[in-house]
Amino acid sequence: MVASGQENLETVLIDFLGALRRADQEAMRAVLDPDVTWQGLREGWVCHGPDEVIDTLQQGLEQRRDVSALEFIRAGDRVVMGVRGPALDHIDGEPLGGQIFNVFTLRNGRIIRIEDHRLQAEALQSAGVEGDPGWR
Repeated sequence: MVASGQENLETVLIDFLGALRRADQEAMRAVLDPDVTWQGLREGWVCHGPDEVIDTLQQGLEQRRDVSALEFIRAGDRVVMGVRGPALDHIDGEPLGGQIFNVFTLRNGRIIRIEDHRLQAEALQSAGVEGDPGWR
């Protein structure tokens, strides 16, 4: 039997990112909970529901950022995704320093919340990850 943390990781890695890559709105909608919320870097940057999340994702796809590294850390019902790349310098004036971290919260195989963070430590704390999950 596959652990739910592993299933959540696969949902984000395969289903969500695959749908995003293909710009497949129906596949994105299938993985997003009807009550999904996406909290951006600023307090006022919030998307409610699949339509707003998908619209925001599509705007980001138009900018196609150059990604040089991805990192995934599973944490029970949460998955932390780190993205690094030379083009990740800012979002609407918010400095990124070449990276951004997303915390996905899942329930019953669907994403119910996404949070953006500038720093890995902030994302790990939000996801409830204790200690250094780094590789040796």
